[in-house]
Amino acid sequence: MTETTESPLSDAGGNQEPWLLEVRDLVKNFGGLRAVDHCSFRVERGTITGLIGPNGAGKTTVFNLITGFIPPDSGRILLAGEDIGHLRPDQIFARGLCRTFQIPREHGSMSVLENLLLVPPEQSGERWWNALIRGAQVQAEETRNLEKAREVLEYLQLTHVSNEYAGNLSGGQKKLLELGRMLMADPQIILLDEPAAGVNRTLLRTISDNIQYLARERGITFLLIEHDMNMVMNLCNPVIVMSEGRKLAEGEPDIVRNDKNVLEAYLGGQYAAAEG
Repeated sequence: MTETTESPLSDAGGNQEPWLLEVRDLVKNFGGLRAVDHCSFRVERGTITGLIGPNGAGKTTVFNLITGFIPPDSGRILLAGEDIGHLRPDQIFARGLCRTFQIPREHGSMSVLENLLLVPPEQSGERWWNALIRGAQVQAEETRNLEKAREVLEYLQLTHVSNEYAGNLSGGQKKLLELGRMLMADPQIILLDEPAAGVNRTLLRTISDNIQYLARERGITFLLIEHDMNMVMNLCNPVIVMSEGRKLAEGEPDIVRNDKNVLEAYLGGQYAAAEG
């Protein structure tokens, strides 16, 4: 992918406090099951942080807690120092914390371009009376949003499908569209839920290149759940490992990959038998 000096995204790195996202002693129970068990970790500004662990480790539940889809039983979630654990998803989104989903949630009966134009919040045209008394303002805002959406499509190499129904895109293209929708919101941090799932290797490289560019050049912070260990080890630093609802390990990819506790959590009895 060719890098340019232009981007549809404003620089998100104005505030230089080191920790953008903090999860403190988070607990979530579902009946008798403790899905998240006093989990704590921090995400530094401008990093691409991986969140990995075996199935059932609590990773997606943590994402749902951070983004307000479910409330925590106890613990705190801080975004740029503000406690957001009590906020609704739309309020958290408005503060610049956005997420994608393992299964993309595009509006399939709308075009790719229309999917992007839905995202900017507080659009004047959403109030019918503004069209009557502030027509010029509404038109100017719509023009800016359209220009930004076209820049996003060009940046993500989706211009050729801008008028295609979003439901007709390939799995990889839908993942790119989800990333594009996040860019329309000028995020501080994007939480990616398995961006590699169902994506061919060519589009996966495009997605990885985009993530690296946005983190490096625009200061956007990423926290991603991923089972593709090649992607995690090549893209993420640091890597956080969860097991049984808790943080098990954290560090640089090579250190985490060779950690005995991490290997045992993933391989269980097979690892113990091999060690014996």
